[in-house]
Amino acid sequence: MPRAAAIQPNEWATTHPNFEGFDLGSLNRVVIDYAFIELTMAKRWHRRTGLGRACAVIGRIFTIIGLMAGVAMAAFMLVGTDSEALLPVVWSGSALACVAVLGFLVPWALTPYRQWDRTLCGISVMMGVVALLSLGSALVRGVTIAPLWSVVVPLVVLLLVAVGAIVADVRLRTTDMPPAVDLDSLSPNEIEVLLKVRRRALTILRSRNIVSYADFRAFDESPLDPSPTTA
Repeated sequence: MPRAAAIQPNEWATTHPNFEGFDLGSLNRVVIDYAFIELTMAKRWHRRTGLGRACAVIGRIFTIIGLMAGVAMAAFMLVGTDSEALLPVVWSGSALACVAVLGFLVPWALTPYRQWDRTLCGISVMMGVVALLSLGSALVRGVTIAPLWSVVVPLVVLLLVAVGAIVADVRLRTTDMPPAVDLDSLSPNEIEVLLKVRRRALTILRSRNIVSYADFRAFDESPLDPSPTTA
C-alpha cells in the first residue's frame, strides 16, 4: 500500500499502535509537516461565501447518507427481494453510493499536494464490494420484476466510479513533501488552525485509550514543539 509523504494527523492518530508509547513531539511533527495543506484549505474555507459553505455542509450530509444507502442496498439485494421496490432501491442506492465516493474524491482532488488517502481508498473499496455483491446477487438469483439490464447498469456504474476513485488515489497523488512552514512566521489565527488539527488527532487518540483523559488537557494546551516528549 502506498505511503503518504506527509501523513494526515487524523490518519496518524488512527493508525498509531495501541501498545506503543505516545510521543507528543511526534504528533507535533506530523501536524507541522501537514501544516501547509491544512492552512491552504482553511484559507479556502474562509474565502467561501455563506452559500458555498452551506453547499459544502449539504454535500457532506449527502456523503454520509450515501454511505448508509450503499450498505442498505447491498443488504436488500442479498436478501433477494424481487418486488416493485427493487428498481427504486437499486437506482437510488447506486446514485447515493456514487455521491458518497465522489464526496471523498472531489475534496481530495482539490487538495494541494495530494497525499495518499486511506479513507478515500477504504470507502471506494467498500462501495466496490457493495456493487459486486449486489451485482452478483442480481445475476445469481435473477430478476423477474424488471429487465435485468435495468438492475445491472446502475451497479456497473457504481463499480466503475469506485474503481476510478481508487485509481485516482494512486495515480494522482504526489510523493513530494508539502513546503515547510515556519511556525514563527504564522499569525495567531493560523497557529489556532494547527492547534485545532492537533486537538482532533488527540481526541482520536483519547478515544483509543492511547491518551488518557487526565493527560488530554495538558497535551492540548502544549505548544507545537516537535521535540521528543514521551508520555
